[in-house]
Amino acid sequence: MTHIGTVPLTIISGFLGSGKTSLLNHLLTQSGPENGGRTITAMVNDFGELNIDAELIAAKHGSQIALANGCVCCSIGDDLMRSFMEVMQQSPLPDHIIIEASGVAEPSRIAGFASVDRQLRLNGIVTLVDAGAHNVHSNDPYLADNYVKQIEAAHLLLISKPDLADAGTLENLENDLAAKKPNVPIAQVTRGVLPIDLVLELNAAEGIWQPHEVIEHGFTQWATHLPKQPRAALIAKLESLRPHVLRAKGVLHDDEGAYVLHLAGGRISTEPHKGEASGHFVLIGKPQMPDAATLEKIFRKNEAA
Repeated sequence: MTHIGTVPLTIISGFLGSGKTSLLNHLLTQSGPENGGRTITAMVNDFGELNIDAELIAAKHGSQIALANGCVCCSIGDDLMRSFMEVMQQSPLPDHIIIEASGVAEPSRIAGFASVDRQLRLNGIVTLVDAGAHNVHSNDPYLADNYVKQIEAAHLLLISKPDLADAGTLENLENDLAAKKPNVPIAQVTRGVLPIDLVLELNAAEGIWQPHEVIEHGFTQWATHLPKQPRAALIAKLESLRPHVLRAKGVLHDDEGAYVLHLAGGRISTEPHKGEASGHFVLIGKPQMPDAATLEKIFRKNEAA
């Protein structure tokens, strides 16, 4: 039974494409009554008109809540509050609540919602850092401020995709993170796999977190449904938009079948998708990214396979 003040809230943070969904998938898969573990309510938010992250999460345990569009900390404060209230009215209550924050969210702002119900407590903020993209993000004058705030808010830092970096890069990254957060544990994680208690038993010291007013993050977004088209052609269109596109994600299909497409950390990748391809496609970029009308023309030109 869950008692007053004992429902822990964990926030999974990290810049666009850092591996948050993979980590959440692992936590959900390794928890649940059938494994003798916790029941988890996952609150999922993606920066875009379409909550693509929600379709990719294997929410087998507890309730999964896909929030409306926008950053948790910026544009949907009312929806987040209502979602918390709905979760805390469940019977029985979940053993743990996890929020997968948007890639451009400031997690310290989200943590303020731990005070909305006296049964909630902040377990901690986990920030994932993409080993292959850290230097680019931390030195980009447009991205660095938001990126560093995510690191500074963390109670646990996870270096994701270590297989994409050499030993020297990983050592420099760990030293850099340790300098920024000297008292915070740092670990490497590949495809989100780690001992789940490392995340779910942080028990971070309680702090005074207050929600902030709406902020302007300056990113632009575009979302659509794409029909079937050759994968290579779609990737070529994405390549033509560098460096203004920071993140792309889609659940798409071509002659080879359904697949998930990612652009993250400057890398474009695809992987098979077991479910039905919805055609959902989202781009997140700098203000210099082409407008919606131009993007429609680019991605719908010669779309037939």
